[in-house]
This record gives sequence, C-alpha cells and structure tokens, in this order.
Amino acid sequence: ISLALLTPYKQFGQALLRVSSCLKMSGASASADINSEQPKELYEKAEEYWANASRDDDGMLGGFAHLHTPDITQSIQFLNGLRKKGFLIDNAYALDCGAGIGRVTKHLLLPQFKKVDMVELVKELVEKSDSYIGPNPRMAEKFVSGLQDFDPEPARYDLIWIQWVSGHLTNSDFVDFFKRCKEGIRENGIICLKDNLSGRSDVVFDDEDHSWTRHEALIKELFTQAGLSIVASETQRGFPQGMYPVKMFAMKPTKGDSNAQAKANLPTMI
Repeated sequence: ISLALLTPYKQFGQALLRVSSCLKMSGASASADINSEQPKELYEKAEEYWANASRDDDGMLGGFAHLHTPDITQSIQFLNGLRKKGFLIDNAYALDCGAGIGRVTKHLLLPQFKKVDMVELVKELVEKSDSYIGPNPRMAEKFVSGLQDFDPEPARYDLIWIQWVSGHLTNSDFVDFFKRCKEGIRENGIICLKDNLSGRSDVVFDDEDHSWTRHEALIKELFTQAGLSIVASETQRGFPQGMYPVKMFAMKPTKGDSNAQAKANLPTMI
C-alpha cells in the first residue's frame, strides 16, 4: 500500500518516509526490476519494513492518519455506486488483501458484508488486528500470506478488495495473483484495486518500503493479461497536493473467459 509524496515533504522528518501501503514518494528511484523473475529478496525486505511499522492507523498510512476519513468515505461511495449500477449484487463475503491491522476491513468491509476474510503478509499485523477490530461475528478467516503466494478459495467472494499493496508485486506476480482472484469471486462477484499511479509513463521504485508505483497504462495492460475488464473507475479526491494520484478500479472477468463460464456452473454459497 503506498501513497505518494513529492520530495519537499521530506523536510517534515522520518515519519513521512515511513510510506505505508498507502503513501509513496515521487522522488524515488527506478532501480529495482519490476520484471524480476527472482524477487524473493525484495519481498523479504518489504516484509521487514512492514514488520517494523507502527501498528495503528498512522503506521498503516505512513504517518498520514488524517487521510483515513477521505479514503474510507470515497471507497464507501465507490462501492455504493457499483451496487447502484448492478456490478456488485450480493453482500455475503468479501476479502481484504494486504489488510495490515484491518483498517479497511473494519471501516469499509465489515459494515457492508456478512463475512469478511483478511490476508496479510506480516504476522504481527494480523495479531494486532484482533484488538484493532475487536470482537465481530462478521470477521471470518485471517490468512498470513504474501499475495504472490495467496490462492483464494474458488467462487468464495462477492468482492475482493486490494488496496495499496499491489505495488509490492512484480508484473508477473501481479498478473498471476489477479488471475487467481478472478477464480476466487462468485459468478456476480467483482475485484477492486485502489492504488497509486505514477502519473507518468515510467515505473517508480521506492527503496524505503521496496515497492513500485505503476502508471495507469501499465496497470490496465496487466488487467488485460489477467483476463479482466474494467467496468468502473474513480480518482480519489480530498488528498493533499503533492501526492501521487490514487485511483480505484472495479473489474470483472472478460466476457468469453473460460474460467468465468465455468464459474456459472458452480453452486451458490449459502
């Protein structure tokens, strides 16, 4: 999860450099290979970074806890818009990917879905989610896994929400993960990505949290490779100037996709 800050923000100190799955520096380099076939070391460094982040909203938002409200508010509006358009029909089960301590799970998904799963790489953050979220009968499974290894149960979810975490995946792992997500949604399910955009035609690497910020054309190309089509998108509003643009995309399997056709024959979850 990574938001994006311009280099002038560095003067406010190290707290601003702790860019979470939601904050990212536009002054970062392009030194790491996003097409690497051996990204294990980068993934390990990213895990180490997040294991040392403070386990609260401030830590999850890279020192910008005040962005929590506009973030969640517009995400709620985006989901409501998907429902009105008929793209999001059921509310039985959702999955929060790169969930951290459960900020999005608690404030966005649990109020809207009967059951919610979380997947998060860092065990300590998952453990913290118990007290952060508190007792909630809607809270279901909590998986400790990197998205490069996570395989959703087929036809389980009405919504898979992926926020400020896809930048930790190489391009090939990004595509493979979204292919698995495609199999993880129910017949009328939907996949949503909310992430930073580099705002230019190159990919920016952040050597603090070891993640990349992609440009929009590349993200759309990767969706196509994964067999997904965008049905709705929206740019985040209300964030300070100097941050990378943040955009939400809602995707469904591309028509004619064999997995989508096979899913129609699966029994409906109760």
